[in-house]
Amino acid sequence: EEGKKVLPTARKHRVPATSRAAGPPLSGQAVTDSVLLKLSHSGRNFRRYEILDQGKRITVEPGLIGGEVNRLLQNYHKKHGTQMQYKIGPDPSSIDSCMLGGIISNNSSGMCCGVKQNTYH
Repeated sequence: EEGKKVLPTARKHRVPATSRAAGPPLSGQAVTDSVLLKLSHSGRNFRRYEILDQGKRITVEPGLIGGEVNRLLQNYHKKHGTQMQYKIGPDPSSIDSCMLGGIISNNSSGMCCGVKQNTYH
């Protein structure tokens, strides 16, 4: 609701607006000298998921936190007794605070992934 009020005002005054959803500002993605919109990551939007192929694949929306996705896969493994316990490929140090949309858009990888298993692979 607040965003609906702020954006028209910013446009009226020709002031840029930068949005931020979740995660730490390690690389300065949310640095701005104008309006910064901090969006809630505790809402219900963009959080649907579907676990497929006995936990080998998961389709998610961008509002899920990376650590949540790994816990969903872990719970699936426990419930269904699958042979392998899978996790998502990127493992940034901030996985418990970053949304999947940000992990993908920033091409996050992490210490276990290096450059060969980042979000593009």
